[in-house]
Amino acid sequence: MLDLGDGFHMHYEVHGSPSGKPVVVLHGGPGGGLQRYQLKHFDLHRWRVVMFDQRGCGASTPRGVESFRANTTWHLVEDIEKLREHLGIPKWTVFGGSWGTTLGLAYAETYPSKVTALILRGVCLMQNWELEWLYKGGIKTVWPEVWTSFQAGSKEPNMIKTYAGLLKSRKTRRAAAKRWWGMESAISFLRPRPDKTSPKQTEELALLEHHYFRHNAWLKPSQLLANASKLKMPITIVQGRYDMVCPFRAAWELSQKVPHAKLVVVEDAGHAGSEPGTAKALRAATNAMV
Repeated sequence: MLDLGDGFHMHYEVHGSPSGKPVVVLHGGPGGGLQRYQLKHFDLHRWRVVMFDQRGCGASTPRGVESFRANTTWHLVEDIEKLREHLGIPKWTVFGGSWGTTLGLAYAETYPSKVTALILRGVCLMQNWELEWLYKGGIKTVWPEVWTSFQAGSKEPNMIKTYAGLLKSRKTRRAAAKRWWGMESAISFLRPRPDKTSPKQTEELALLEHHYFRHNAWLKPSQLLANASKLKMPITIVQGRYDMVCPFRAAWELSQKVPHAKLVVVEDAGHAGSEPGTAKALRAATNAMV
């Protein structure tokens, strides 16, 4: 546990070789917590893999709503830097998926001299069209039944507004969290799979995602693209062609801003990093970097 100050403590883990190439893995969500299956993306004889639970989730404390008093993108950026300094790592590779790409880009644009390379999977830039796709009905073009279930009878076109009250109230929070995460889980795979997320983690995911997305992750419009010129380091982007959570357009737009990046399109994959084609591409990317 790393003391972050102001009553916050970060749970982190270090795997692999002590002398290996250092990499920090940024989990999705926000609120997803570290996922050890991602260690499969690395040759642990050659990498030193650092994983941690972001504020408000996993084994970090405080959790959920109690973390909202100091839980923004910029708190997380500073947490990453504090962890790097604590471990005595001069520079490291940043590996992130989904929300982890948003956070990874924000960190790399803030501390470019500390990042040796970026490996991004399922790019999310927090642009207006991305939030409209997920929370204002864009997905009903492909998933009308999922959208209808997510709406739960509400006539409000913006589900972020609808769920503000539902997630705030303890009486409706659990059911609302189940619907919130149920929507995202349902569209995460090219071939849908049963969701095995625990009720506790489901609630944390819904609360933290809503907390971040209703504030546009404390980013200015198109901020990550506007500052992409700072990203001089090697970049590999792995993107499922049929990603319904973070559509391909975002990865494409990022690749146009950083033309030196390698864009790997997985033609038979959706959003999840565990899908076979995506996992294979990620392992190839990490192998290439060592």
